[in-house]
Amino acid sequence: MIFFLISIIAGMLTVIAPCILPLLPIVIGASEAGENKVSKRAVVVITSLAISVIVFTLLLKATTLFISIPQTFWTIISGSIIIFVGIAIAFPSLWTRIPFVQKINIAGNKVIGSGFQKKSYKGDMVIGFALGPVFTTCSPTYLFIIATALPASLGLGLFYLLGFTLGLVLSLLLVAYFGQKLVNKITAHMQTAGNIKKVFGVLIMVVGILIVSGYDKKLESFILDSGYGASIKFEDNLIEKFSPQTMSSEYQVITLAGGCFWCTEAYFQEVPGVIDAVSGYSGGDSKDASYIKVSKGTTRHREAVQVTYDPNIISTEEILDIYWSHIDPTDTEGQFADKGFQYTTAIFYHDNEQKEVALDSLNRLEQSNLFEDSVATQIIPFVSFFEAEEYHQDYYKKAPDYYEDYKKASGRSGFVEENWAKDAALKFLELEQTTDKQIKKDYDYTEEEIAEMLKNLDPLAYHVVAEGGTESPFNNKYWDNKADGIYVDIVTKKPIFSSTHKYDSGTGWPSFWRTIDDNSVTLHEDNSLSTTRTEVRSEGGHVGHVFNDGPVEEGGQRFCTNSASLLFIPKEEMESQGYGGYLYLFG
Repeated sequence: MIFFLISIIAGMLTVIAPCILPLLPIVIGASEAGENKVSKRAVVVITSLAISVIVFTLLLKATTLFISIPQTFWTIISGSIIIFVGIAIAFPSLWTRIPFVQKINIAGNKVIGSGFQKKSYKGDMVIGFALGPVFTTCSPTYLFIIATALPASLGLGLFYLLGFTLGLVLSLLLVAYFGQKLVNKITAHMQTAGNIKKVFGVLIMVVGILIVSGYDKKLESFILDSGYGASIKFEDNLIEKFSPQTMSSEYQVITLAGGCFWCTEAYFQEVPGVIDAVSGYSGGDSKDASYIKVSKGTTRHREAVQVTYDPNIISTEEILDIYWSHIDPTDTEGQFADKGFQYTTAIFYHDNEQKEVALDSLNRLEQSNLFEDSVATQIIPFVSFFEAEEYHQDYYKKAPDYYEDYKKASGRSGFVEENWAKDAALKFLELEQTTDKQIKKDYDYTEEEIAEMLKNLDPLAYHVVAEGGTESPFNNKYWDNKADGIYVDIVTKKPIFSSTHKYDSGTGWPSFWRTIDDNSVTLHEDNSLSTTRTEVRSEGGHVGHVFNDGPVEEGGQRFCTNSASLLFIPKEEMESQGYGGYLYLFG
């Protein structure tokens, strides 16, 4: 309920967002001279806009077709419609003078022009529907709803969306009310009410031209750079404090330093599966960071981009492939024309799984022989991240011409085209990660073969593995084993767990927060006791159970196992016993 109220507040604040302010003349222009309160035309525009916001949002989430359509398409469509509406308001007779559009003229006057000549509201409905997609791009709360709430829970996400739309409607009605007062005052000093329609018609045309040309974004940047934008910061603070955290648990975050963050962010923002890419400063030993401080190179921060992504759509491995393919990983002094520690490259992993994938990815890059020099990119644990100033965010959109010129002049574009288009580079990017591939052998045994191998187990191991028994806590072989190595199935010798995922759960049994590979074990419903549990089984038999009380930062799972089901292979013996493919786990 708290976030529903926040959604309403966010909808109300949207009308004063920098990218919406230039559009308000359209709502005010729907006022009619002589009305005491809000005109019916304004109500129709606002209602149509609200419906458009909801419909557009649901369509955007329901089909990948809409997701893949670039934002420029919607701005051109919306801007063009708004321009035509403005022409119809200000110069209704102009349509008849345009060659080859007699049919369009008739349809336009009927649908749009008549909305301003008679008591038909079809033109106002067109305006509202055209504005919907534009009004969905300016609120951090709306972006949170569409990127996090709706994918997690359609019902709850729709509830928040309705709250946001309600707040938007309330604020627009307030704008229309005061706009009506303004129109009445202006009309009183004009000879005819038609003059004010022409004025607002021209204003609407200007807004449409700004949208189509992209100058509305430059105007937005100017407003932000002038210090305006408190509503956006206010929304960001509310989201950070009150947003439902469980909704975003399915997403993962990784922080990547690839030189100038303008370029790194641009490479990720449009990638399917990437929820967000934020420019900022990572690492360092100071409690805060800013561009002025970091640019001096004395804070030990790097310019970095924090990437939030959906692992169900794009994997960590694919994220890193994108990262490698736009940097020079051998540069020890920075990136291209940008020199200094703040521009050096690094992968800041947020958990051990990311660390493993990053180390494997770096190893594959080195083995590809794509570069003569050694890879200088560091793989280090994430500590802190400070979001960069607003004018740095989405810079490739705010100043596309300057961004492209900078990318070429710095040498990045030429390097990427020359080096990452090579056969060796393409081969590297096509290779699959080896973390789940290099195992000892197939471990493909028949049931008869496994039954024979079970006979070789000692009585305790047989009781646990074959009969589903449980050994005593704090009195078993591996519960407090802290040595580096892997744990394999006692029967088939297939790797199941790694010491890098082991932790002290306080239960007295060996506990792990994940398996070594995704296909190491299978999970089964266990109703042997008075409660339902989830059994963990290897190809050899019973291993233990999995519970949801593990480390939250590692996903929340606890694989509670029996030592009797496992065989420990020390790190020093892994190569000789055929498990060398898993040595990447230990750096």
